[in-house]
Amino acid sequence: MKKFYSLILMSILTLTAWAGTVTFDFASADGLKAAGIAVPEQSAGTNLAGSTYTVDGVALTATDGATPTRVWNSQGALTLRVYVNGSITFSVASGSITGVTINAASEGNFELKANVGTYSASGTVGTWSGSVSSVSFSKTGTKNAQIASVVITTSTEDPGTGGGTTGGGTDPTKFQLDSLSKIWDVPVGTEFQFTTECYVNYQNGKYLYVQQLDDEYYAWAGLIYGDTDKKYEMGDVIPAGWTAKMADYKGLIEFTDPAGLQNAVKTVDPDWYTPFDMTGYLDDIMNPEYGYENFKVYAEGVELTAADEKGNFSIKGEGSDSENVTLAGFNKFNVELPAAPAGLYSVEGMVSVYNGTYQIFPIEVKPYEYTTKLWKVCYYGEEDGTELTLNDSLYVAASVCDEVTGQKLVYVTDNATSILYDEFADWGYTWYEDWYPDWIALDLTGNDELFEKIDDMDVIAPMTVKGTITGALFDPVLKVTSTPEELQVADPDEIKYYGYDLADDVYPAGNEVAVFSGVYQNGYLTGGTESGVKIKVDTRYTPEGVEKLVDGASVQMIAVAKMKEAWVIEDDGYAPAKAKAAKAAPTKQKVKVAPAFAGAKKVVVKADPYAENYYENYTLCPIVIESTTGVNDITVNGVKTYKTIENGQVVIVKGDARYNVLGQPVK
Repeated sequence: MKKFYSLILMSILTLTAWAGTVTFDFASADGLKAAGIAVPEQSAGTNLAGSTYTVDGVALTATDGATPTRVWNSQGALTLRVYVNGSITFSVASGSITGVTINAASEGNFELKANVGTYSASGTVGTWSGSVSSVSFSKTGTKNAQIASVVITTSTEDPGTGGGTTGGGTDPTKFQLDSLSKIWDVPVGTEFQFTTECYVNYQNGKYLYVQQLDDEYYAWAGLIYGDTDKKYEMGDVIPAGWTAKMADYKGLIEFTDPAGLQNAVKTVDPDWYTPFDMTGYLDDIMNPEYGYENFKVYAEGVELTAADEKGNFSIKGEGSDSENVTLAGFNKFNVELPAAPAGLYSVEGMVSVYNGTYQIFPIEVKPYEYTTKLWKVCYYGEEDGTELTLNDSLYVAASVCDEVTGQKLVYVTDNATSILYDEFADWGYTWYEDWYPDWIALDLTGNDELFEKIDDMDVIAPMTVKGTITGALFDPVLKVTSTPEELQVADPDEIKYYGYDLADDVYPAGNEVAVFSGVYQNGYLTGGTESGVKIKVDTRYTPEGVEKLVDGASVQMIAVAKMKEAWVIEDDGYAPAKAKAAKAAPTKQKVKVAPAFAGAKKVVVKADPYAENYYENYTLCPIVIESTTGVNDITVNGVKTYKTIENGQVVIVKGDARYNVLGQPVK
């Protein structure tokens, strides 16, 4: 009987494709050696790109992302690490891959995309299915994926076609289109194949909006309409090779009958698919020569009418000539709209056109809240009494109790070394520019509990600091009306403090916390000569440090620089005027991300450096005072406390302990 059953089993096996599993074990030295991967030393890695590693007929190759794809040894723990836009590929020379199980070394940061087939992840396990000879997994998101092992299921059958084709081949029977900039040259009704990559700007149901940047950073838009059988995220890059038909629906160019779209294997910079800011320029959307159709836009501070039963409503806001204009809205994507609109709103949506009428299909509608960057507050100033929300991450530098005014103030900075300069964003121009950190005082007077809470924070989360501004053009103070939240940062950046020596000219911003050095003379910090720079010292923040201020002593201090009056804003010839100006818009194109303009500079809020005794407009309010001659310590609650500067960093020594100004221990 055993022989009979064995013969039956052998007959079945000869008629059935072999299936097996192959394991790549990245968490053990034996597993790495089995794949031919060198075991890295502790706190080091083995880079995988450029080589092929094989286990039982399955080959592994890798490409690098932001950091090389590598096996890393962390205190003896081995993991495969794939970084953003990096990838790993598994392939077989014959037969097919039908399943892949990816086991994470730790939960989180496990955002991978497969170029073919079906992939999903739950907890620490990612699962793929399909029928291919090769499958790639690329890393998306913001952090690295840490992988313990990958189990590959193989079959002797040839790869199937459902989800197995990689696309990208040329179809000679179809028109070859290589740029979204050329869609107006393709006759309506023409079947075409798109031969370059594009990226996703927005997707909702059958509506797939895509964009592409050319070599000069002009953005071009298109709409793929129909069942694509794909779900993309914004910024996903769609591989070349898909096909569609050029169509004109009531005046809107769109691509219908799409086929062959593949899964994204990489993403683009989020700045590339942010909406165009049309606040104050709503009429530009309705100008055919400006070419906004199929682009994503938003506008702040607009009025809405209630939508009718079909989803039609109106958007009313400021146009480029400062007169209000009305733009049609249509709730194509069934987003939540206010039933009885009141007040002002912010609207984000896709631009469409229907029989010559331009419309916005809203993506999000929410009550308008004036938000701004700290650099804009300090750069332009604000009208006193303006209520605003700061949308920066704010670094907490110092908390003080003002003995004169009774105020409880927390000094914070955006700590920026560069900013996204978006003053021309409504034209489509944005760029990153080196920037001087800006400062503001948060007024928590009357709320001791919140004052203590913020004092314990390292970084305050963006969009959580709200209040009313005063003195923005000289000493910006925000009377806080919200409950700021801490931004959980494992390793927060160090605050960029500037050092000023009064032996030279100094031009700190109002409410800037900085390090000042000089000679103390009769209530002033000076450059050491009677005729040089001298700034009044006010010890309202540091009564315990007054004994340090001895005439003739060299002094170094962490202090807040305050101004007595607003100084004029000087235009260096490159910054945009606040008033709207006439502009020539490009035809059917928008600049999305422009290279930094040579010579584009911040308009500095400063005094005339040639004015006599300009420094008399300053007062220094020390937070920590250190005398560099004589006694070099301050006693706080019986503990010897002093400040020093090491490697450009301010260090506060309290007894045997040493901290930075954020209160974090330093070695």
